[in-house]
Amino acid sequence: MRKSFLVIIPVFTFLAFSPLDCGNTIISDGGIYKSENMGEVCNQLTVRDEISLTSLDILSLSIDPGDSNVFYAGARINGLYKSCCEGKHWYKLEDKNSMFSSRANVYDIVIDPNDSNRIYIGTYQDKKGRVFRSQDGGESWEEVYVISEEGYAVFALAVDSYDSSIVYMGTAQGGFLKSSDYGKSWEIKKWFDDVISDIAINPKNTRQIYVSTFGEGIYRSDNKGNTWQSFKEKLEGFSQGERVENLVIDSQRPNIIYAGSEYGLLTSKNSGQTWEEVAIIMPPESKPVLSMAIDFNNTDYLYYGAGSILYRSLDQGINWTIHELDSERNVKAITIDPRNSNVVFIGMHE
Repeated sequence: MRKSFLVIIPVFTFLAFSPLDCGNTIISDGGIYKSENMGEVCNQLTVRDEISLTSLDILSLSIDPGDSNVFYAGARINGLYKSCCEGKHWYKLEDKNSMFSSRANVYDIVIDPNDSNRIYIGTYQDKKGRVFRSQDGGESWEEVYVISEEGYAVFALAVDSYDSSIVYMGTAQGGFLKSSDYGKSWEIKKWFDDVISDIAINPKNTRQIYVSTFGEGIYRSDNKGNTWQSFKEKLEGFSQGERVENLVIDSQRPNIIYAGSEYGLLTSKNSGQTWEEVAIIMPPESKPVLSMAIDFNNTDYLYYGAGSILYRSLDQGINWTIHELDSERNVKAITIDPRNSNVVFIGMHE
């Protein structure tokens, strides 16, 4: 399931029932896989006594930047889960304020890099897109934004690493919003003509922001969202290249950007001015690239997911190895432990 379908057929996508048996073990091929050797061997995380983790459709994964023992997973129609021991044990977060529903779709999870107790999640709950904020590590939540119209989710969030009071949001309506007070209040910066699928901030110059959309390509702002440059025409040189699912910036060389698209994997080495195909080992337009990750410690190391296969390159995308997961679901999210590059988590989705 791709994000964009939610706008086209929101009723069927969001209201479909997906059972979760919290008392018994359910044999399934979903949930989260973990590798401790950079994807060579990926084992499904099975938590037998607490929750049936293997039954979940995972939409988002996030590791606490200050403590990689702490891990969050957002699920389709099943809310948010947390592990405090590298994925060995999990528990479902239940909101003490009864604002955030345990049946929400959680599309994005962003942790404040300066205060890991402060977490933002982009969701679809009760037929509307919503943003929730927790300031106690997920134990309680407050709703800080809700889309007025039914049928539109909040897919993308980002926090400014230099000034974490600044938070950005992208909605399925095309709204790009900014908060300067930790999400308490918001201002609209631009209405794009399509679903916003992802937001990426240059870690070395946080004034520079990239936004991807499902049909209108990629945009860049150099002044925190006040004005924008479109790269749609440059991406249209690749069939379906303007239909972008996700963005990743090379943290050590932030002029290098990767875009997962309907065409495949694309890259720019000059901050979006020109684009080229990354020579991945599958035909163009065969499967969309639904997930990507770059190793923070060595940004030559790239991962992407297509279908049930995890692809890995150790030389900036020149050569690739294939690691097929024992699942019929799709690789939807990839996260690398920032303190141990050998450890990779993969979230699976129908």
